[in-house]
Amino acid sequence: MDRVTHIIDPDGEVVIILRNANTPFAELDEDMVASIASQPAEVSTPEPAEENGLAPAEQPPEQQAEQQPEEEPEEQLQQPEQPAEDPIEIGGETEDETCFRIQVSAKHLMLASPYFKKLLTGRWRESVAYQHKGSIELPEEGWDINAFLILLRAIHSQHYRIPRTLTVEMLAKGTVLADYYKCEEAISVWTTIWINALEEEIPSTYSRDLFLWLWISWYFKLPKQFKQATSTAMSRSDNWIKNGPGLPIPAKVINAMNDRREEAINNLIQVLHDTREALLSGTRGCGFECSSIMYGALSKEMRSNDLLPSRPAAPFANLNYASLVQKVTVPATATVVLTPPSHTFSGN
Repeated sequence: MDRVTHIIDPDGEVVIILRNANTPFAELDEDMVASIASQPAEVSTPEPAEENGLAPAEQPPEQQAEQQPEEEPEEQLQQPEQPAEDPIEIGGETEDETCFRIQVSAKHLMLASPYFKKLLTGRWRESVAYQHKGSIELPEEGWDINAFLILLRAIHSQHYRIPRTLTVEMLAKGTVLADYYKCEEAISVWTTIWINALEEEIPSTYSRDLFLWLWISWYFKLPKQFKQATSTAMSRSDNWIKNGPGLPIPAKVINAMNDRREEAINNLIQVLHDTREALLSGTRGCGFECSSIMYGALSKEMRSNDLLPSRPAAPFANLNYASLVQKVTVPATATVVLTPPSHTFSGN
């Protein structure tokens, strides 16, 4: 299929060839699938503590490696053909629904994206071909076609062709694209519109959608949503938190969540052991008989949750902070303070 399927700029010098479009997005790895499947039904999430704010998004090690143009100059490149008929828009059928050819403006691409500017003005093969012929075909791979068109139309300031409402899924796809091509400013004007129009709430369970929200709130610097998403992840994960969906969430965010989760679980276990020891020694409780009953009940609950006879250690595999708070009852006569996972990582 050599004809243009989507025209963003009819005078555009660049035809982007998107192959293998709509490949699965943010698929979960086996560990996260197992972690989600092992979660209890409904448990209440502790109120998160305050955080120190957000920093600009940055590319983590887990992100798909940025596609680099080939360095070998090659001056001959086939001139893209002009469309023989009206372009096919979203929802139309094409000869190959996994391959799309999108005509765009080189000037708009270079102005909005350092990625495209480097590609078209450097010493790469694509740069030489573009400078020699004044036009170029650029291959891209795997992106969701609808999300890609939204980004390209934003780059070309075609706001009248951009939807006012997006699902969390589509918003996550779009922000991954904007992050990859480093064109945050192109969609910045849409941040408030898209976020305010979202109908989906942040999940209260450890799930793929929770990570979509975590990524979106980090990218758009949304403190309230970021606090809720990270606190839920830390409270509900029953293992070391990993970037299961492979989103471009900075590694420092994942590492900080793991540190806070371990700290909170360790503090909770310490409170339970201290309380049990105090009941045994008689420094807490309302009398011998009362203390004995509370000591026995607490010991049984701790044993049933694998906190006895040996004390678990970090990274606390198969332990879930929120579930422990619900299952293990601290005696009412024991004055304790439970500290839920909180996050105070800086953006540096």
